[in-house]
Formats: sequence, C-alpha cells, structure tokens
Amino acid sequence: MLYLLVGILFILSSISCSFSKDLDVGISISNGKIRSFYFSLSDYYKIPEEKIIIIKKKYPVIIDDELPVILLIVREAKVDPSVIIELRKRGYTWYDIMIRFRLYPEVVFKAYLDYGPPYGKAWGYHKRPKKIKFEDRDIIILSNIKFLSEYYNESPEIIIRYKEKYPKFIDVHEEIYLNNKGKKGKSDDTIVERKNGHNRRHPKRDRDISI
Repeated sequence: MLYLLVGILFILSSISCSFSKDLDVGISISNGKIRSFYFSLSDYYKIPEEKIIIIKKKYPVIIDDELPVILLIVREAKVDPSVIIELRKRGYTWYDIMIRFRLYPEVVFKAYLDYGPPYGKAWGYHKRPKKIKFEDRDIIILSNIKFLSEYYNESPEIIIRYKEKYPKFIDVHEEIYLNNKGKKGKSDDTIVERKNGHNRRHPKRDRDISI
C-alpha cells in the first residue's frame, strides 16, 4: 500500500512539474506596442494573452505577423497551436496548412479579395485563370488585414495604406490603435472596446506582461 501511495505521488508530482514547465516560460513584455498588439489579438480571437505569449516563447521561429494566421486557423479548425506550428516546421506553407484543415483562402478572405490595383499588387496575391495562387506572404497579409479590419471596423484601404508605410503589422496596428483611441476620446491609459456587448480595456501601455 505504501509503495502504491508513493507511486501515485510521484506521478502527480511529474504531471505538476511538466505543467509548471509549460507555463513558467519566463517571459516579460514591457514594450507597449507589443503589449497592445497581443491584447487586441487576444480580444478578437477570444484566447488568453498568456497563450499567445507562450506560443512566442516556445516557438521563436514564429514572427508576430504570423500570429493572426495561427490564431485564425486555431479558431476555425479548433486545433491546438502546436499542431499548426509543427506542420509549419515540417515545411508546409500557410496555404497547405489551411487547406489541410479545409479552410479555403478564397472563402475565408473572400471579402478582401475584390480590390483592384493598386490593392491587389500591394497585397501580393497573384491571379491565374479561375484561380488565385496564395503564397505565404499573401496569407500573412490577408490574415492581418482581416483581423485589423474586423476588430477596429476599419476599411481595408486604410490598413493597406499603413502597410505601405510600415514593414510590420505590429506597427500598422499601433497606428490604427492610436487613431481609434483619438477618435473615441479615450484617456492615455486605457481604451474601451465594445465587442459583442462587452467592454474591454487596453491595459496601461507601461505595464509588463509576466507569466
């Protein structure tokens, strides 16, 4: 009986250590721009900010611009982020991964594909007869535009204009965030976003995220 009890305690201890190791990623985000971007992603995709931070810490190969792609697939396909990232590490393109989960870009991004020049050129997708060839860059750009357009109720043209100015979407988000904050007349510390009948606040920009 004693040996059985010791064995159970050992197993529980192992599980606890493993869980703690996954959560204790030792990351702190003091950059207000990144903090704000992660918060907006968390709010839009209905996923805890901590999970986004863990993704970044555990998979440094993933850049911030790719987070909306991952979170979009996670939400629509209902799969764990690790599954998507492992496929990515094995060499799958973002298009291949979306198709694998029966997420067809022509459908997912339908509302954002009907723009002629210069927007088509700016977004980088290449039309063929009755078909669009989506490259990694296209999926990344369209995922970010879909996220920013729907979350901030902003026109794609405005987002594209900012993208032509800034190489990274985290900077595009910052401009749109500040612009919307100014329009709504919020304080420098917080901005209330009304989503699905709930009030959400952007946290103070100088506060760290630590887990």
